[in-house]
Amino acid sequence: MQEVRTTMKRTVTILSAALLGTALAVPLMARPALAQAAPVTTGYGEHHPYVQSFDGYLDRHPDVSRQLSHDPRLIDDPAYLAKHPELRDYLRDHPRVAASFRRHPDRFMHREHIYDHKEARWDRHHDRYVDSH
Repeated sequence: MQEVRTTMKRTVTILSAALLGTALAVPLMARPALAQAAPVTTGYGEHHPYVQSFDGYLDRHPDVSRQLSHDPRLIDDPAYLAKHPELRDYLRDHPRVAASFRRHPDRFMHREHIYDHKEARWDRHHDRYVDSH
């Protein structure tokens, strides 16, 4: 009888330790998956007002849009800005847009392209809807 009790105690102790170890390990194993799934924050997404505002400027100035798309670092070139006084004035009048653009010119223009494509897709969809009604 004593031998049965000892065996049962040992079995219960092993099972308890296994369950406790599993309960502690599961949250730790889930963390890397959660960290990978989190979106990267750039400080300005494609719907950020700076990107939206600058997209409006670029829509009105397609030559500047093409040139900055090709080389976003032109934003820091005084000679380029001298040739484009409207861009220079826009950046002066919108210092937060200018600072955001200058901080990460490639990333900023990439976000602007994403915004522009989504805007064009919405316009196409909306035009089809209006035409069909």
